Amino acid sequence: MFKRTKVTDGTATGQGPDAENWDGKEVGFRKKSKVPGVMITQYIEKLPEGKSHPDFTRKPIALTIQEGKFAFFKAIVTGDPKPTVVWSRNNGDVSDPARYQSKYDPNSNEHTFEMPHVKPDQADTYKCFAKNEYGQAMVTVVLNVIEVGFKMTKAPQQQAEVANCNFKKVLKRRSKVVPKAEEPEKKEGEIDPKFWELLMSADKKDYERICAEFGVTDFRWMLKKLNEMKREREEEQAEFVKNLSDLKPIHINADGTASFELEFDLLDPSSSIYLYKDGEMIPYTKELGDKMKHCLRKVGRKYIFSMRDLMPEDAGFYQLDVEDVNMFSTDFKMVDFLVKIQEVKAMEREDAVFECVISAPLSKLMWFGKNMPLEQGDKYDIEVSEDKLIHRLVVKDCMVVDKGIYAACAGIKSCNAWLVVEADKGAPKGKKTARKTTRAGGSGTDLQKVAQEQQQILDKEREERKEKIKAAREAAAEAAAAEEPEKTADSGAGKDKGAAVKVERIDKTSVAATTTVAGDSGSGHSAGKASGGAKQDGSHADAGGGHSAGKASGGARKDGSIADAGGGHSAGKASGGAKQDGSHADAGGGHSAGKASGGAKQDGSPADAGGGHSAGKASGGAKQDGSHADAGGGHSAGKASGGAKQDGSHADAGGGHSAGKASGGAKQDGSHADAGGGHSAGKASGGAKQDGSHADAGGGHSAGKASGGAKQDGSHADAGGGHSAGKASGGAKQDGSHADAGGGHSAGKASGGAKQDGSHADAGGHSAGKASGGAKQDGSLADAGGGHSAEEASGGARQDEPLADAGGEPGITSGLSDIHAIRGQPAELTVKMNTDCDGAWFKDGEPLKSGGGISITKDANIHKLTIHSCRDTDSGLLRFVSGDLSTEGRITVGDVPEFDEDDLHKFSKPVIVRVGQNAAFKMPFQPQESLTVSWFKDGTELKDGGGVKIVREPNHSRLLLRDCLRSDSGEIKIQLKNPFGAVEATSQLIVLDRPGPPEGPVETVETTSSVIEIKWNPPKDDGGSAVTNYIIERQERGHSLWTKLGDVSAEKTSFRDRNVTHGKKYSYRIYAENPQGLSDSLETADSIMAGIMILSGPPGKPKVVSTSKTCINLTWTPPEDDKGVPIIGYQVEKRKKDTNQWLALNAINEPIEDVNYAVKDVTEGAEYEFRVSAINESGAGDASPPSAMACAKNPNMRPCFKDPEDFLVVRAGNSVRVKISYEAEPPPHITWLKDDEPIAPWINVINTEGMSQLVIPSSKRSDSAIYTIKAKNSVGEAFFDVEVRVTDEPKCPGPVELEQTVYGKVAVSWVPSPDQELDDRLYYVVSQHDSNTRMWKTVADRLFANTYTAHNILPGIEYHFRVYAKNDMGLSDPSQSPTWGANSNRVPISSNGVSSMEISFERPPSILVPLKVHTPPKGYQLYMTCAVRGCPTPNVSWYLNNTCINSDKNYYITNSCGVCSMYILRVRENDGGEYRVVAVNSLGKAECSTKLTVRD
Repeated sequence: MFKRTKVTDGTATGQGPDAENWDGKEVGFRKKSKVPGVMITQYIEKLPEGKSHPDFTRKPIALTIQEGKFAFFKAIVTGDPKPTVVWSRNNGDVSDPARYQSKYDPNSNEHTFEMPHVKPDQADTYKCFAKNEYGQAMVTVVLNVIEVGFKMTKAPQQQAEVANCNFKKVLKRRSKVVPKAEEPEKKEGEIDPKFWELLMSADKKDYERICAEFGVTDFRWMLKKLNEMKREREEEQAEFVKNLSDLKPIHINADGTASFELEFDLLDPSSSIYLYKDGEMIPYTKELGDKMKHCLRKVGRKYIFSMRDLMPEDAGFYQLDVEDVNMFSTDFKMVDFLVKIQEVKAMEREDAVFECVISAPLSKLMWFGKNMPLEQGDKYDIEVSEDKLIHRLVVKDCMVVDKGIYAACAGIKSCNAWLVVEADKGAPKGKKTARKTTRAGGSGTDLQKVAQEQQQILDKEREERKEKIKAAREAAAEAAAAEEPEKTADSGAGKDKGAAVKVERIDKTSVAATTTVAGDSGSGHSAGKASGGAKQDGSHADAGGGHSAGKASGGARKDGSIADAGGGHSAGKASGGAKQDGSHADAGGGHSAGKASGGAKQDGSPADAGGGHSAGKASGGAKQDGSHADAGGGHSAGKASGGAKQDGSHADAGGGHSAGKASGGAKQDGSHADAGGGHSAGKASGGAKQDGSHADAGGGHSAGKASGGAKQDGSHADAGGGHSAGKASGGAKQDGSHADAGGGHSAGKASGGAKQDGSHADAGGHSAGKASGGAKQDGSLADAGGGHSAEEASGGARQDEPLADAGGEPGITSGLSDIHAIRGQPAELTVKMNTDCDGAWFKDGEPLKSGGGISITKDANIHKLTIHSCRDTDSGLLRFVSGDLSTEGRITVGDVPEFDEDDLHKFSKPVIVRVGQNAAFKMPFQPQESLTVSWFKDGTELKDGGGVKIVREPNHSRLLLRDCLRSDSGEIKIQLKNPFGAVEATSQLIVLDRPGPPEGPVETVETTSSVIEIKWNPPKDDGGSAVTNYIIERQERGHSLWTKLGDVSAEKTSFRDRNVTHGKKYSYRIYAENPQGLSDSLETADSIMAGIMILSGPPGKPKVVSTSKTCINLTWTPPEDDKGVPIIGYQVEKRKKDTNQWLALNAINEPIEDVNYAVKDVTEGAEYEFRVSAINESGAGDASPPSAMACAKNPNMRPCFKDPEDFLVVRAGNSVRVKISYEAEPPPHITWLKDDEPIAPWINVINTEGMSQLVIPSSKRSDSAIYTIKAKNSVGEAFFDVEVRVTDEPKCPGPVELEQTVYGKVAVSWVPSPDQELDDRLYYVVSQHDSNTRMWKTVADRLFANTYTAHNILPGIEYHFRVYAKNDMGLSDPSQSPTWGANSNRVPISSNGVSSMEISFERPPSILVPLKVHTPPKGYQLYMTCAVRGCPTPNVSWYLNNTCINSDKNYYITNSCGVCSMYILRVRENDGGEYRVVAVNSLGKAECSTKLTVRD
């Protein structure tokens, strides 16, 4: 296995930074194979020249096979030196030769691993290793075995395994997701923790799918809670990693492994990384290898987790943690094939379709063709249904080269099937046929139905989860209401339905004392958080509102005081505080995009959720007396928090344009602590002192840190500062001295200090940070004051002082801004000061005074400038000055856009178009600057794009609507808008179309034997023009023709049909018509019968004609009483034995017209009874008596073979496959014999239902024989012989010799081919070439002798001869003769002193080549040949059993130059016997004979 390191921190085996290789050896060099899924290890870095490591050119294919069948894997390997191939399996050994056989075929270079009669325990992952001295190649393949029947030993075996199993020790470290075995009992409807873990690692596009899977429907609540959990998780992750990105969920790779990946940087490289599956830690290695299943590799910043040798138990919930923080979670699911791909037989140039159905939605399957992955392209179409359950592969334009095995893979599950492409025999030679438009293949089942059933199962599971969650929530709400009936919670202007009211914790920096005191947090345009302090007296704490982007929350109190969470335009959350008395807690409202929630009270006082333009968070402090706690608003972008006090002093957390946090120091006396404002971006803090001295952390424009001191006397410690970029913090005091964290324009943190006396602590300044009122224990006031703060500084209300002002120096509280005034209309500009002081107005630098259409007035601290009638000359820059303060704004005078009256009248006329036409609108106007033109349809603005075209010119605008639909009808509006106002003009678009269908349902007003009256309603949509009339059509049941009955006017919506026949049923459809055309039809839901229903009597009892395992044939007699209504057909029903339900085999509207029927919907071995009903126009009548029980099984039958082939020729080295189909009942026992002897063990026999197959993997010439199949059952037995001839192309004949003994004739002889003795079907072909024609021509064929006599050999011409040997495989190479020329090769004839006239060539007949023995099978062709010589030419006769057959037409007899042949087209039984050839001439007689035996 692997080395185990000592684990002291709970690290699992194989995990953590100390994990090592399992064997400590060098792995070698990884090489990539061209075949996917092959792992190659090269032992040396550089290979010698001409040498190579092993590799697979063909890898084994995953196999799913039925138990008891013949399973095998094939592989082809390469490598130099030749590698050795070893097979193994993951769980078990392969040493048993009876179960595992490894073979090698040197001709095809195939390594075969065979498992005859495969069993279920052999299902496993198998490995094939190819090794030589330079490397190793390895590939894995999965074998799935389908069990057949119930195994009696299976249940006891499983119990024994459970009793004897050794459970693994529980690891110390555990995932947050509890393993299934240790999960506590889940409450009804409780959400699985995996739901949140998956969401935090998933893309947003997957949220909907995950929610649907876990039954979550409240998306708003889910998103809110998810964001909160993500923030917490990101904070935890930030402690160990950074730059976490590129999360990819687990998926199956092309090489059969599964992996997921993510990218991050470890802050500490020694941090441990852990992997969990379903909550349990799993070991892994950091290097790829053959001995560990899981691997975690690092490539740059990317971490890749991979898993090999996938099995069904690998499905689960995987998590990757760094230390104890989860980084990534993903769910690995296994899917199965409900419908597998089937074998496809396609014609050449036809499309082939493979299709399957899986058990769970999957966006993509992996398709393979001949071991290569397939992708969408010109050759292949990969189709997926909308529900992602049906997957198809279309092989376009099939050619013969596309033939092979195709596979679909879904994880570890796969299925494969053959594609067989048959050549188009009718295609013209040399020309490419046209591509066919048809498709071959398909599963043969209703895939849509299977997918719908599976989808219904999945939907049902989701709905059940939703109902459980809903019920659990309702139960939880009822339980909460029962436990706390005295508590109420008011929710105002919010959408957070499921969240409880939260009481904000006071920030650590705002509480310095041990007790809770009062605090005010001022308002302002804050985007942060303004929180009021906590009080125990009657003081005042305000959490103000105003344009804050944070959260405003009222404080909690125990007395009758008021806690307000002010508001206004808040995008955050404003929540009122909790009270225990009858006081008032307000969470202010107004234009809030977040949540404003009133606090919870224990008395009868109201709790209001206030508003304000706040986008932040403002929270009032908690009080225990009757004081007032306000969380002020304002446009603050930071957080304003007052300091903590224990006396009646004043703590102000001022506003200001600070982006940081302003915090006052902590005090224990009556001194004053101010956390001032200032544009500081850093930290200014007062120093620590123990005497009465003064410590200032002052500073203007400081980027460092200034700290006020801490004092124990009455001295003063200031952390001052204007324009400081540091942090200004008031010091801590124990006496009545003053500690100020002062400052203007600070971007740091200013907080009011904590006091125990009645001194004053202010956190003022232009701070956009955090200003919070301090906490008090008396009736003093805590103010969140401010200067030019983006918050609003609010004075608190006290019980020990009449008023506290947020005042001081003169200032402008409301200044000028740019305005646009309409020409001729009045305009008013107002400036508001915080004190009553004088000011002056200027326009473009020139002072202004009342008069000339301008009035300047002053009312206390409000200054107004009024222009009575604006003119163009009034445009300019206006400025108001008061002392050192000033504000300015620009006024621009102009006009509102206008339309010309004539153009407006034209535009107001409606535009009428037909469906499909374009509608155009045009509106002229006067050119203007800053003019915006907008077009609207029914109040919705139109944008340029799609079917909408908007053209904007300087003096007009056009709108074009292309291809209008009826739904485009409506109001069209154009709007001209500039800074001074807007003007609109409207028109109407009317799109004419044919009307909608009449409204149904069709009502039957009256039905008699002669009249049917129907009624309907007008259509909802008349298409823009009135309906003129209705058209009615009728169809008689059982007919396909619709007949028009007539039409009625639009005012009448009923029709009486008087041309009906009693008992017959009719269907009607109605059309509405207007000038644009006819509508779609409204059709009656059911046929309407004329008169009452008349049903037929019962037919005769059905009789069973014949049965088989797939079909039961029935017949019956018509009913004796048809009630006078013609019978149109019958309905057949079946009932299975021991059941009470009758099932109809055909619908009533699909009657069986004959009185017999073949029932094919039966199960083999089951018993059924049947009954029949007669169908007429009124429906199905009474059922007949049931038939006798019939069993669906084949009748006992003697084995018989179906169209077998009795002869097979195979080239040596190729595999031999002899397929014999048979019929028999019961199934027979099959036996194969070779030449009446048992077959050799390497010859395989594969038996399936109805077919037996004999397979010789690699044939040799010695395998030529007569193979006999024997099928035997209880009824009888049958035999059949198949002659298998294993041969090869013959070797050429030996040397050719020429001899002339007679003028004009040359005897050609040759040495026989070496294959002549091995192949009795070998014969010779002779070709001749002469110098005259210079062409080769065949002069003799099918010669079984080794001589041939050439005729017409003329002098003066050169001749050449070639002799070929030929058998079933083809021709051999030729043997060339020497040249034969004029007088060159003439044989001299010696006269020996005798004159030539005395030489005689006459001789009696002789047999040169005798007849051979033949034993052909019945029906096979036969050649019988012999060679005869003699002079004069003898007369040759053929005899069968002493009967001359020369004139018999069943035999074709020839004699060519002494070669006598007889040919029988199909051998019959009576052709057997003794054959004799008799040659007779004047000098004598010669004969030869042989026997012919005809085999069955």
